Amino acid sequence: MLQFRRPAMGQTDLGAVLSIIVAMELAFVLGPLVVLAILPAQMGALFEVGDTAFGVVLQLVSFGLYVVVLGGLVKRLHGRGLWSMIGPLGDTITAFKAAGWAVGLVILAQTVLPPAIDASEFSVMRPLLGWLAWMPVVLVALVIQTGAEEIYFRGYLQQQLACLSDKRWIWMGLPSLLFGVGHYMNGFGPADGVIYAIWATLLGLACADLTARTGNIGAAVGLHTANNLFAFVLTGVEGWPSNGLALFLYPYEDPMIYDYGLDTLLAPWAIFELLLAALMVLVMWLAARIAIKR
Repeated sequence: MLQFRRPAMGQTDLGAVLSIIVAMELAFVLGPLVVLAILPAQMGALFEVGDTAFGVVLQLVSFGLYVVVLGGLVKRLHGRGLWSMIGPLGDTITAFKAAGWAVGLVILAQTVLPPAIDASEFSVMRPLLGWLAWMPVVLVALVIQTGAEEIYFRGYLQQQLACLSDKRWIWMGLPSLLFGVGHYMNGFGPADGVIYAIWATLLGLACADLTARTGNIGAAVGLHTANNLFAFVLTGVEGWPSNGLALFLYPYEDPMIYDYGLDTLLAPWAIFELLLAALMVLVMWLAARIAIKR
């Protein structure tokens, strides 16, 4: 971690860090509204719903705006460039490829090996050739999306907090917790949101560890990209947001059936989901660790 935090050494202004955290949280909230205001009405509708491949790609690419905002803030308040939050180019690309391939193959094995997905449960399978044609574009869009999150959480925040404290629970834990809390709204209802937030916090910790071990965010982006690739392009639910890239669609379900109260977190199904989520993150982290040989 010493190597990675070196560009931020001496920059211990906590006020500047807190200002950037507040500004970036506002950017994440207001960003979609800004995109909708910029896009023509028809493209804006596709972006908002995400039920087509083009719409989901727009959603992913829009994360590039957060990189621009972060780069401007860090330049103004810390006097350093965007690349200082990424790491050496060659090492970053090498770690990205190694972790991305390893995690992708692990997730693929989990998908096709027993108990594999039951194709009889799907109501729609999109045309295979059309789906494949989108994959190169999707990969680029996903690198933009995951890269934006990793530059902020594992790049900027991890670097700056490591300059403020040597304690791992601060420079690894706090950015990961903030990352997790930001994913709460991805769930349907309180219990589902908490499960999603805990999973994202664990994923953040895995990415934080990989960043500390390699001195760049390449492995973190590789793991994150592989995870999101399978989340977006394999299965979805008819009528749900951001299903436009999924090859297979399950029949529509009212998402409100998952609107459970926090008391259900102690139910057996919730405990099982949390344990499964933790196990999946552990397997991805181990695969990336083996791939980067750290």
